[in-house]
Amino acid sequence: MRDVRLLRAGRYPGSVHDKEPPPASDTATGLAAPLNAAQLRRITSLHRGFTYQNLYAVGCLLRLGEAGPQTLLMELDEDLEVVLPDRYLYLQVKTRQGNLMWSDIRGSVEQFAKLRAEHTAGRRLGTPKLVVVSNTAPGPHLLQRTQQPGWPADVSLLWPGHTDPQETWLPPAAADLTGVLQWCTEQAAQVPFGSLGAQTLVWKLAARVQYASAGAHGRAFHASELPALYEQFVEELQAFPQVPDVYWPHGSEPELTGEQRVRLVTGFSGAGKTTWAANAAARCPLPVTYFDASQMPPAVVPGALAREVAARHLSGPDALSLPSGAGIDVLRAVHGRLAHDGTAIAVVIDNVHDLPSDDVRLLVQALPTAQITLLGHPHPDQTALAAHLGLIAESLPGWDTDTVAAVFAAEDCTLDYPTAQRVLALTAGLPLYVLNSATLTRTLYAGDGSAFCAAVQEQTHLAPTAQERILAEAFGHLSVPARTMAGLMAIAEVPLSSPQLQQLAAAAGPTRPAAAAGAVRELAGLGLVQTFADGFAKLHDAAAPLALPASHDMSEEAARRVEQTLADLLEGHRELPRLARWMRLLADTGQINLLLEITMQEGFWEGGFPRELRTVIADVAQELGRDAVDRLDAHSALAAWAYGDNDWEAYARHVHAMEALASEGGSGIGPREKVLVAIRQFPLHGHTSDIEALDAAFRTALAELPAPSFLERSLRYGYVQGLYHAGSYRAAGTAALGLADAYCDHLGLAPADLHSPTAALQQACLNSETPDDYKRLADCFAMHVKCCRQLKLDYGSAAFPAMKLYMVAGAWRSAVDLGQDVVETLLRVNEAQAALNLIDRQLLPITQAYNLPELIVGLRSHRAVVLARTGDIAAARAEISSLTRYEPTPAQADDIREQASIIEELAARQTQDRP
Repeated sequence: MRDVRLLRAGRYPGSVHDKEPPPASDTATGLAAPLNAAQLRRITSLHRGFTYQNLYAVGCLLRLGEAGPQTLLMELDEDLEVVLPDRYLYLQVKTRQGNLMWSDIRGSVEQFAKLRAEHTAGRRLGTPKLVVVSNTAPGPHLLQRTQQPGWPADVSLLWPGHTDPQETWLPPAAADLTGVLQWCTEQAAQVPFGSLGAQTLVWKLAARVQYASAGAHGRAFHASELPALYEQFVEELQAFPQVPDVYWPHGSEPELTGEQRVRLVTGFSGAGKTTWAANAAARCPLPVTYFDASQMPPAVVPGALAREVAARHLSGPDALSLPSGAGIDVLRAVHGRLAHDGTAIAVVIDNVHDLPSDDVRLLVQALPTAQITLLGHPHPDQTALAAHLGLIAESLPGWDTDTVAAVFAAEDCTLDYPTAQRVLALTAGLPLYVLNSATLTRTLYAGDGSAFCAAVQEQTHLAPTAQERILAEAFGHLSVPARTMAGLMAIAEVPLSSPQLQQLAAAAGPTRPAAAAGAVRELAGLGLVQTFADGFAKLHDAAAPLALPASHDMSEEAARRVEQTLADLLEGHRELPRLARWMRLLADTGQINLLLEITMQEGFWEGGFPRELRTVIADVAQELGRDAVDRLDAHSALAAWAYGDNDWEAYARHVHAMEALASEGGSGIGPREKVLVAIRQFPLHGHTSDIEALDAAFRTALAELPAPSFLERSLRYGYVQGLYHAGSYRAAGTAALGLADAYCDHLGLAPADLHSPTAALQQACLNSETPDDYKRLADCFAMHVKCCRQLKLDYGSAAFPAMKLYMVAGAWRSAVDLGQDVVETLLRVNEAQAALNLIDRQLLPITQAYNLPELIVGLRSHRAVVLARTGDIAAARAEISSLTRYEPTPAQADDIREQASIIEELAARQTQDRP
């Protein structure tokens, strides 16, 4: 207990030994030195002593949890008093410049003798003990005195470097204020779930101690008050963002937790990662804690995550009683408590790209049994992080075409299926990009999705898209070589190998292979490039609109070199994306003759050829100075396009132009060209029901052929086509089967070969000198099927060899068409599941792989009926409902209505058949 009379006599802590002279002046503030230097020394020493005592009391408060105390009392019989369950400590705090002397503590020791007597008499509880805490060591005389037998066993001294062997929880003595403040700050940093910074908490507690020393709150701090005093809180501050009222799932959307304990899901901002996790959490069998690390200092993340987990899974007292420690230690302690209780949890940590990879690894290691999902943007350290965690980074698949159509429909914008696919290609199906595209289409393009796509692809749109705003930041951080490589990959459009990319970079300008490879790695590190297992790489679809302008900086000469190099690299590839890009490059590089030659091949019309080639071919057809054969071939190609579009007016115009060119003659007009004209004439005569003209044209063309000629079979098939369009289905069907026999003899195929495994037939086609004849043989079988269909006759199993031959020959459009006849054949024999498997495993994948979007609506409406035939009426109705979101052609609308009617008939029949 401090004696006020001693204070009046000048004996306050540190007074008699404080000899440092005061400064003559304060140069920092410009203040003059005080007139009474002795007074300044006394005031400084007084406040130094009280501050030291207050900070030591703060240290006791911070250590109370370890001692199991009940109460800390201020300024009663001694400076500090600590009430413990079985003992009572009296603490006297001394600050001195020199050694601690017996005279400094004599009064305290004598006072303690009286206090001891009170405890012995039972008027005070617990075993008493006096602890004198000093910032300096005891002098030799005092130290010798404490070692004598008569020194009280319940009186101990603490000084820097010397602790009480029984009361090890007490804060150590420090030599000065800086030392005690530093120790208290370190202890405050160990307070779990604290809301204040460590030093802020220390000064707050010091003020509370001083206030209590003045008599406030009964001069007491109770153990039960510590959480509030520390401003500890265990409250779940974070929760998943609200899932939209209408949630559209990703295609093949994964669940939140999988086989791996830890998963890393990356994607650009707007990819829908957080919304997916929030929606998936509702189905997760484990309780889920969400934590967003965005813009948090890495040092505070472990403690903040520990608070979130504890708040969700531990009760308040359990959480606050966790051992003190740094943030990662508290997180480990929380996990340990959960593991002890057998509580399994799932944790979603969002925006992990804002944290150093080593910190993310520590978080994962601190929760060794939790199911953890890490969400973040692609970043350069992602590969190393995934490798250290022993996992492969995943990305969400994005929205599919049906969802794109639904989003646009919700904005009163309608898309046909091909336009929905264009939107999907432009946005990569990333939810925010699709939503923003739909809004822009409604507000700026009057709901015309095709106009929006054209504006973005041609870079003529005026309002920036969300996609551009978000990805522009990533592009802004790219090096010049990486931006150049992004532009080159945007030109390429298709995956290329590393050597191919190096060749492309070299065509653009002098580039070392290592620099080109480094540019690709830089792009891949930011998620702007997708790499594949076969060593190929491709620019991310979402990045293409931003990357393409980078290619505009090239000179015209460099751009020509790049296009020619790319054309050379892609030549000879049969995969449709590479083939389609190569054909467009042929037009761009002026290789029109080669392009015309390709259009004459049977398989050209069977895949999703680039529609923009029509303009190029049309220019050739109208170019008067060009060779007549080239112009005739161009009109033939345009006629084939018109035939596929069922545009008979355009078809007739091109056929008549071919007739005129053939009649004008010329050095290049020969049997091939005359047969080509006749083959294009036959369907036109049939369409106008002019059988006489059809027969005459056929006889004339046949007579002009040299005998024998391989063109005769093509001519005969053209005549069969004419009969079909004229409505002579019996004659056409019979002639088609006869021609099929002729093709089989020519190809050396027996009937059994047509039903052999597809691989054997495929090999025979590859080895054939006339592989196109396999497609023509399929045409004959297909014509027989179509004639039977028109006559409502059973065509048996004729559709099977036709479909197989089309697939062997790569005639994909026709393969899908005849495949639907095979589906009907299977349904007639009650093989509905086999029919569904054919659509799902072969026909639909073909339409996707070979860019045949115009076939998909009809194929899926057919699929809906097959689903109903399997008994799954709900799935059938859902399929039809998905198709209604698209803007159909009149024929598609009729088909959807008809198939929907069939489904409802089947549903009614099922209801009637139920017992």
